[in-house]
Amino acid sequence: MSSPQQLPPDFNNIVRLFPLGELVAFPWNVLPLHIFESRYREMFEDAIDGDQLIAMATLVPGHGEDYFTRPPVHSHVCIGRIMGHETTAKGTYEFLLMGVARARIEQEVEPVRSFREAHVTVVDDICDATPDAQEHMLSELTTVLKERFPTAGPLLDVVESGDFSLPALTDFLAFQLPLATGDKLELLEQPDVMRRSRRLLQHCQRPEPGDQQQGYGRHGSAPDFSNN
Repeated sequence: MSSPQQLPPDFNNIVRLFPLGELVAFPWNVLPLHIFESRYREMFEDAIDGDQLIAMATLVPGHGEDYFTRPPVHSHVCIGRIMGHETTAKGTYEFLLMGVARARIEQEVEPVRSFREAHVTVVDDICDATPDAQEHMLSELTTVLKERFPTAGPLLDVVESGDFSLPALTDFLAFQLPLATGDKLELLEQPDVMRRSRRLLQHCQRPEPGDQQQGYGRHGSAPDFSNN
């Protein structure tokens, strides 16, 4: 399966940053978001009028008192494209953001607006494994999907049809499974698809106490809108 969304050909490596605590976004996943703070409403409106891209960043723990300034974020982010949106009766925004690419923050841009921006380097997937090795790994991850999401029938149909690529399934599970935030960041930072897949399997085989707020529940119910 090829990505339904791509970065625009004239992408200038400058992204709007939307930092949230403990949330790690991944390509191939759709994230529902609710925007109500004025700085993020401005960010959203700027995105809609421009390239429709927003990069989800994860706040470094321990800086809660700095939330309304510019607290530090982890260096690896997920760039997403706005898929659909609506304005609520209160003037806030609800929208869907589709993850399209990994990226690494090189430096933040000097602020000219209320929201944050950064210069990033896009991190492309690396996969040197043979087709047979990829197929074997895909089969193992499919087994994990069946065990964790037994009612996700439509998705299982897509996976078992052979149209779901290894990078797509790996990133889907990395986002949806209730892994600890640090484990998710490790998977986001890893560009090698096979290494990422093997590490994900290790996490699934040795469950650790994790962040239960992110991702789908055991029965495949969609996540609620995330607040800024």
